[in-house]
Amino acid sequence: MEVKVSKVLRVHAAFAVALFVFGCGSNTSRQVSPPTGTSQASPTAPSGPSLASWWDTQSKGLRVVYGVPGASIQAATTYANDSYTGAATCMRKNLALFTSAAGNLDAASLPVGEPMTVAQGAAPNATIAFSPSCNAALAYTPAGTQGLLIQGLAANPKTGSVTLPSGTLAAIVADSGTILTASPAKDGSVELQSIAFGGAPQSVTTLSTLGGMAFLPGADSAIVADSAANTVIEASRVTGALSLTQIAASQDGVGKPTAIGISADARWVAVANGKDGSVLRLDLASQTSPSRTICNCSPTKLEPLAGNFAFRLNDPGTGTVWAFDGAQATPRIVFLPAAQSTAATQGAMR
Repeated sequence: MEVKVSKVLRVHAAFAVALFVFGCGSNTSRQVSPPTGTSQASPTAPSGPSLASWWDTQSKGLRVVYGVPGASIQAATTYANDSYTGAATCMRKNLALFTSAAGNLDAASLPVGEPMTVAQGAAPNATIAFSPSCNAALAYTPAGTQGLLIQGLAANPKTGSVTLPSGTLAAIVADSGTILTASPAKDGSVELQSIAFGGAPQSVTTLSTLGGMAFLPGADSAIVADSAANTVIEASRVTGALSLTQIAASQDGVGKPTAIGISADARWVAVANGKDGSVLRLDLASQTSPSRTICNCSPTKLEPLAGNFAFRLNDPGTGTVWAFDGAQATPRIVFLPAAQSTAATQGAMR
């Protein structure tokens, strides 16, 4: 089934709906003192459930999106006090990890919790990968060989150094702390290797071109995609009795995949297709057929949003921010409205 998103987006109507939602949902939010370096929110600032959050490179702060898919609004940046060089967020636990120029990793609860240092020795601009349930994270530098594994987030964090394969292009981490890496092979293909903490890398499989990978929640099993072969594979028990099973191919709607996303309940898989700008939904329970949802965009990411099965599809700052909402019977593509000034928000409320 294909769902088209209208090119004509009535922004003022979306904001009116979003503001109504925030007004009705204010009893679910908790007032938290802003961290050092941020400004106190105005009485008309957005509030309510947090849908998404990301590091705004232009404002050098954290941007929070309030609301639900289809009715949301971006708030002003927080943590924009020159203390941090970047951040990654995990909306399934409302958690943020900040990198600093000194190489520290600070954790804070969203939207404006007080930061706490959980690790030292990370690169100032490290890439951070969260585990599916947000209880573990890996900080690493692509093409580097050293990584920092953080487990026990956020109540009892413990850290340890890990050695990654040479030339690592991308890495993900399981809830157990197991790491899956993708690195270039001599013949131009991509080799996937798993690393149990304290152990040596083990070969998992080889792909023609990496089209995305993600761990299943609570398991050392991952879904990986080959962008050249147009296949999606489940790699079960990557550090034990390995089993590889193809779960989708081009005849199912896979077309030059760029990213993989998995639902919090481990039932659904989302595949971002670069061929036609679509998102393919796969049912691991085999109760529904694959369905394809078209976006008037170029999906390159599947960054989990709050909820069971919703994802941001592209990087902020590249134009309209798009999201996939796959939890409904009919999946849909929605956009996340751009940040609005306080004056504009007040005008919309009048």
